[in-house]
Amino acid sequence: MPSFVKDKYFLLCLAAAFILLCSSFDNDMTDTKEIGIVYEITESKNGFVFCFENTDGEKMRCFSRSEPEEGSVYEISGNWSDDGTMFFTDSMTKLS
Repeated sequence: MPSFVKDKYFLLCLAAAFILLCSSFDNDMTDTKEIGIVYEITESKNGFVFCFENTDGEKMRCFSRSEPEEGSVYEISGNWSDDGTMFFTDSMTKLS
């Protein structure tokens, strides 16, 4: 076995690099879940674009293939666009 493999600092650096590599893949695959109120719904060619205000008071622009109901509370899950300006919903559950 090569001597550098037995070096504890080499093994520590290798373990740290592996952890960083694994954590970078985990960020893109997680879905975001939000609860809030839907408003300002507009129909687009492929679905519906609407504003969504979550329980923290943050406002975001969302897209869904199914039409939400104006003024209703929903739990939505999905992912942000690459530039972070639009939230694409995977599922919408009406809570009220």
